[in-house]
Amino acid sequence: MQTISLPRLRAEAKRQLNNYRKNTARIYRCPALRAEGGAVFEWIRAIDAARAYFRATNPTKERFMSRLFGLDTPIPRNQHMRARMILLAEELAVSESTLYKWREDLFEIVLYAAIESDLICPFGLAISPEKTENAKDGHG
Repeated sequence: MQTISLPRLRAEAKRQLNNYRKNTARIYRCPALRAEGGAVFEWIRAIDAARAYFRATNPTKERFMSRLFGLDTPIPRNQHMRARMILLAEELAVSESTLYKWREDLFEIVLYAAIESDLICPFGLAISPEKTENAKDGHG
């Protein structure tokens, strides 16, 4: 059984959130990529599902997600994460520690969406082809 560590999963979620705008533009600009699907398209869908979840449950967190990772508009290249967090804390009228907790919530929800879409299998328990065939035959 091959497992993926939690820090690696969080790093992947962060990488995908940071690349969301670029990947979205690339997918929708090229119809061949969109038709092909693939992991990039699935990550976009997982992030969109997480955004929809936050939009329904806590719109302030969705706004934070969008602003922190530049999902809708680009973030300034010369602005560090800490500076961005301080500005967002002032703008959203919450403490900086709350924003760090929210960021961890964002990573978790994005990872849950990725797990639901079968992008990642954190414990390596993916169904083997043999089990799928047995289930089709009614033997599994």
